[in-house]
Amino acid sequence: MSGSTIGLVLLAGLSGICLSLIGISFRIGQNRGVIPLHISMCMGLAGAVFFGVQANWADFGELPTFVWIMVLLTTAGQIGAMHLVRICLGMGPLSPLWSAMNLTFLPVILYSAVVFTEKITLTGYAALLAAVICVFFASLISSDSSPEDEADRKRSTRIKLTYASLLVLVLIGNSLVFVVIKDLGTRVIESGGDTTYLMRYLAPIYFLMYISLAVFSGFTAWIQKAVPNRYSDLIRLGVLAAGGSISGLLLLKVCMPLPATLVFTINGMITILGGAVASVIFFGEALKPSWYGTVGFGLLAVLLANL
Repeated sequence: MSGSTIGLVLLAGLSGICLSLIGISFRIGQNRGVIPLHISMCMGLAGAVFFGVQANWADFGELPTFVWIMVLLTTAGQIGAMHLVRICLGMGPLSPLWSAMNLTFLPVILYSAVVFTEKITLTGYAALLAAVICVFFASLISSDSSPEDEADRKRSTRIKLTYASLLVLVLIGNSLVFVVIKDLGTRVIESGGDTTYLMRYLAPIYFLMYISLAVFSGFTAWIQKAVPNRYSDLIRLGVLAAGGSISGLLLLKVCMPLPATLVFTINGMITILGGAVASVIFFGEALKPSWYGTVGFGLLAVLLANL
């Protein structure tokens, strides 16, 4: 392996660490009145600026109606996911939530199979199974206390089922943007042509996704009357998450000379591991069998999905 290849591999890992800053920002904000919607608003503003300066504004008039609808669909999914992230952080630590949030490629696999008749490989089915097991272990983390009687056991079971359901909903909501990116990156503009909507209108589409996320996140937080303890905390955490998001994406772009399977495997695994390890080191999350099961099967799902 050449020196340049090793360097790109390290950058792929660094991109995962940068993206894990988003989850860390969620967790820090939990005790400071900075809710996930505040952070997604800041990420949306940063992304809108980043892609806005690259966009050809004349292209917006060429976008068909269904693209605008898809953009709004991704926004609705992310707003719902951010609301559920807040609930999940109140029920359990960061690791199970962060692991579930980063299994977004799994709905994409299913969508591609249904809409574009892409064949699901054996490793694809194995990745889906690993993801289900990951969520199962994650649900066990929601309750640390041991039930003492039958009533407590039933209550504990209900909590775990509710928590697992919320994690699945977070995964689905957070996955909609990747499903739409897959769709627009596969759907060609003209029948028989090679140019997809994402190839032709990448900057305008990403700008619309980010600006709508910023506007609706801020509006929803305002409706909920969610006010941070200190606005300086909102700014710091917003910059941390937005900087991590954009830096992670830029580093991924730099790593593109490497095979995509290698880049996205390293990136996905380090993103999950970065958030999970940070939760243990900085937020005192206990290392229990359920933690190892959640993170381990989450990493395995990423690996299998990219083989």
